[in-house]
This record gives sequence, C-alpha cells and structure tokens, in this order.
Amino acid sequence: MNIEEAVTAATAGSGALLSCLGQPVVAYHVTAIMRETDRSHARQMQLVLLRRSIEALVDDGLEDVEAERFASQLHGRVGSAWDLLHMAGEKSH
Repeated sequence: MNIEEAVTAATAGSGALLSCLGQPVVAYHVTAIMRETDRSHARQMQLVLLRRSIEALVDDGLEDVEAERFASQLHGRVGSAWDLLHMAGEKSH
C-alpha cells in the first residue's frame, strides 16, 4: 500500500465530511497523517482531525451524535490505513 492508496482507503465513504470540509482539505490532512512515521504523532494528528471534523459537521447542520458517528468512522479508517501503510514499510526494511 502506498500513501495515495491509504488516503483513498481512509476517505472512502466519507461523503458528508468531504462535502462539508471539502475533499482537498480532508485529503491534505489525511495525507499528512499518512506521511507521519511516528505513531504517537500520527495519532495526535488524527485526534485533531477528528475534533475538527465533528465541529465542521455540526456547523454544517448535523446533530452531535450523527457528526460523531461520521467522524469516528473516518478516524477508524485513517488509523487502519496508517497501520497498513506503515506495517508494509516496516516489512520491506
């Protein structure tokens, strides 16, 4: 898996968030997370994206619980894609 594939996997099914924040904004943040090789820092970046995603979705009119559900799904996919991307990188060394 490469970074582009990881970003695509992480953002699949995130239509509400992509339309709210904009695809380039989400892709930028997810790409930055995927490029981060330090697990702890990547997780911190993910939490910032999660918080901002919830705020943006609520501002866009979603209820808090629904916004949290959408953002949590993205958060989970980003974490899984990061793990897959960086596990593959570790195996090649």
